[in-house]
Amino acid sequence: MRWIKYIVGALLLLSFEFIISQQPKKINFKVNLKSVEHYGMGLKNSTVSVYTDGILTDSIFSKKKSITIALSSNHIYKITFSKKNYATKHVIINTIDVPSKKRLKIKADISLFRPKKEWEIDFLNHEPVSIANYNFLKKKLVWDFDYNRSVVEKIILATIKK
Repeated sequence: MRWIKYIVGALLLLSFEFIISQQPKKINFKVNLKSVEHYGMGLKNSTVSVYTDGILTDSIFSKKKSITIALSSNHIYKITFSKKNYATKHVIINTIDVPSKKRLKIKADISLFRPKKEWEIDFLNHEPVSIANYNFLKKKLVWDFDYNRSVVEKIILATIKK
């Protein structure tokens, strides 16, 4: 009779471990939205759209200046940031190479600005402002700052051209 308790306990422990291991681990993406016109002050009442592998999976209206989005591994995410009368920007987060049992955090500061008609910023519709990939050496998601720098330079050049 005593051995039945041990067997039942072991089966419960194994089934609990199996259930926990099957749940995908989350990647928390924290975004701080800022306004260029207000010198980096928080931007409230904005919309964040999440595309998973090219399909719109979530659209969030945020009344706050920051938002946290839960992502999973083995996907490519396109996350767009928009607000009425502001230029829309998006980032790409590649979680395909992230180990499925890995729990990660990644942060970003996204600055939106009010475009003028003479500015040629149409490239923002099809080019992300930044790209994040998994770095096997650092064992975390990292932003490609060289790519980001080139896009920032494009934005600056587009806004100062006459």
